[in-house]
Amino acid sequence: MDIFDLHSDTVVTCIEKNQTLFQNMLQLDLQRGIEQIDTWIQTFAFWIDDQYRGEIAWQQFLIYYQFFKQQMEQHSIRLSLFQDTPSRHHCHAVLAVEGGAVLGGNLSRIAVLKQMGISFITLTWNGENEIGGGAFSQAGLHDFGKQVIHKMEQCNIVVDVSHLNEKTFYDVEKIAKKSYIATHSNAKGVCAHPRNLSDEQIRCIIDRKGLIGINFYPEFVTGEKDCTCDDICRHIEHILVLGGEDVLALGSDFDGARMPSEITDIKGLANLYDSMLKYFHKEIVEKICYQNAVRFIREHKILQS
Repeated sequence: MDIFDLHSDTVVTCIEKNQTLFQNMLQLDLQRGIEQIDTWIQTFAFWIDDQYRGEIAWQQFLIYYQFFKQQMEQHSIRLSLFQDTPSRHHCHAVLAVEGGAVLGGNLSRIAVLKQMGISFITLTWNGENEIGGGAFSQAGLHDFGKQVIHKMEQCNIVVDVSHLNEKTFYDVEKIAKKSYIATHSNAKGVCAHPRNLSDEQIRCIIDRKGLIGINFYPEFVTGEKDCTCDDICRHIEHILVLGGEDVLALGSDFDGARMPSEITDIKGLANLYDSMLKYFHKEIVEKICYQNAVRFIREHKILQS
């Protein structure tokens, strides 16, 4: 089983819970992942809570970033940044920031983040920041946000539209020139949660040849406290019907959300994989679990400076 997961909050939760990346009591660690997965590319997102603004937001990011670097140095045999040719039974990391408040309104920080190895930036969290409005805000994309989109595209950092409200999403759609992605969002046509994507939004991402990472959080899957792997497959099927075979991916939200009882931690990915095989051809399952995201990274040369 090969896996490219577009979103986890494990670094942030490790710090909060005083855990390590190698072995912990959380939903994801290196030991379990390497045992379970053949070829593994994992996105580690540095989450900037809506409470952080300005220089405080940047300093919070630096705490997460330094922790990750230390963990990578300590466990270099098992953890490294993804370059191009992944090896088996090793965690290849892709780095992201969840929350454009990290910029503190400073456009020059985008180039700095690129130099530090950041590949994706989720423009907002649930509230409003200097860039625009999140899922529980009424604001659209601010003027600064328009500058951010252009600068991110110049620096080849991918715009992540997960967490945006529809107004901000369509503002991004109007001005973006490159493909953008939704790292951890589901289909509103299956579960009408504000964090999910409408059919029209999904079609926009398909037309852009972006990515949609399926989120495992039960409230985004069924609107209930728990869900099954079969329920997750309904979101996959919905997006496939819309033409999304080449944009579907995984965006687990490990350590950022409650997981389904069938996927309590990273070892539960085997249950999801088996469930997907009941409904979809193996070729499609492999695209969703790994190939689509790898192709996107390579075609857009995301990891090249």
